[in-house]
Amino acid sequence: MLKKNFLFTTLIIVITLIASMLLSGCDSRGSNEEIFSFIFMSDTQADPEVGDYTAFGDLLEQALNHKSQPELLVLGGDNVNNGNQITEWEAFWDAAGSNFDDTIVASVAGNHDNNPLLAEQFNYPQSAPVNNTEGFFYTFLENNVFFIMLDSNIMGAGNASDIEWLRDQLISSAAVNADWRIVVLHHPFWPVADVPRDTQRAEVMRAKFLPVLEENNIDLILCGHQHVYSRTMPMLNGIAAENGIIQIMTASGAKESYSTGDKEYIEIIAETPVYLIIEVSTKTLTITAFESAGEQIDTIQIAK
Repeated sequence: MLKKNFLFTTLIIVITLIASMLLSGCDSRGSNEEIFSFIFMSDTQADPEVGDYTAFGDLLEQALNHKSQPELLVLGGDNVNNGNQITEWEAFWDAAGSNFDDTIVASVAGNHDNNPLLAEQFNYPQSAPVNNTEGFFYTFLENNVFFIMLDSNIMGAGNASDIEWLRDQLISSAAVNADWRIVVLHHPFWPVADVPRDTQRAEVMRAKFLPVLEENNIDLILCGHQHVYSRTMPMLNGIAAENGIIQIMTASGAKESYSTGDKEYIEIIAETPVYLIIEVSTKTLTITAFESAGEQIDTIQIAK
């Protein structure tokens, strides 16, 4: 009888262990499962003297051929020099060729963009805003990432309605239940160049919008505008902090870089066209910057 009870107990333990292993394998949050990857590019404008978008087209093709097989292209605005001119968009599309055919694209508005034309250009994850007089703001969920697309062209006004919209989006079930929350906008919260308009806008954005982002666990800020690649230290309450938010600025076109200053919050800076490959798992974001020759110039991993 003792022998039978021992065998029965051993069998129950084995079954319990197997069931536990199977259940833990079904819980994607219990492992660091890779979900998807996406590309970030910004300021893809041609050199205005020649109007040639070939460099952008080459950079885009290289990014789309990355081994991670990116599923989404996110653009930081200023896609063309003059967003009001159809001929500019035609040159942009000629350079892109067929690379956009099967690619979902989400763009924010830059200061060179025309919002109605911008809304018509791409296969957005969802419809871009219809009432563009109130700004080019929208959000979408892609896999396990909640994207918050902001219109920094009007954020310098610090409108209460825009701040309230942002807060509402960040407490939505889609945002709260996502593994990651990423903000995309054109102008930086943390500039690298001392341009008075950029500095003034950034001061308002940091005072009015950044606290909302910090309160709601934003993981990353992506931007453009100043035509350089830069990455800040993790920033919280205006100072470097281990649990702060990193901002990465990208430039992917042929326009001249801004003259950069010595900013204590900047970790790395490079004056070369780049694209980002952002590989997403349940517990990590791995962000890698590549320049036009395919060389890696920077990489960082954000972990939960």
